[in-house]
Amino acid sequence: MCILLAPAWKLAITVAVLQSLDDVDCFNCKLSTANCELIRCLMIHIALYEPEIPPNTGNVARSCAAVGARLHLIGRLGFSLEDKALKRAGLDYWPSVDLVLHATFEEFEATVGSERIWCVETPADMPYTRAVFRDGDCLLFGSESKGLPLSALERYAGRVLGVPMPTGHVRSLNLATVAGIVLYEALRQVNGW
Repeated sequence: MCILLAPAWKLAITVAVLQSLDDVDCFNCKLSTANCELIRCLMIHIALYEPEIPPNTGNVARSCAAVGARLHLIGRLGFSLEDKALKRAGLDYWPSVDLVLHATFEEFEATVGSERIWCVETPADMPYTRAVFRDGDCLLFGSESKGLPLSALERYAGRVLGVPMPTGHVRSLNLATVAGIVLYEALRQVNGW
């Protein structure tokens, strides 16, 4: 079972707006508002699969708070949500983080919808700049030491993105850095920036 830890004000506003639409089609998922699942609409989602380093997760959480992205944490975390380094990296923005915890990858997929997931991994054949992002898409990142499970990469083979590293001098970039790069590209496309 997933746990939604959304700030109450954001959820209340979203529910009020959808209820006021009187069962018209949602602009995002095209379902009637009576069937539209809030978890799938109205934002870009960031998902971290079994993150291990608290400051990385804290920095990603701060970015999510800054832009209104929902943060999904999936599976076994390599730290406690009470970790001092996690809290320090997120500063005093944690109350503004729209956080959902998922016990399993399958639970996460069922919540966000598999058709909305983009995997971000190193290496990848497609640069993140070639993806066409839509409101409600989810950017999925793997753990710092292992990346995403092979089963996820195979399942989403046509939707695996990477950030180019042209010099070849490093194996990978920092998780929080890559999350910020791809998140802002998705927002640029969705919002027409």
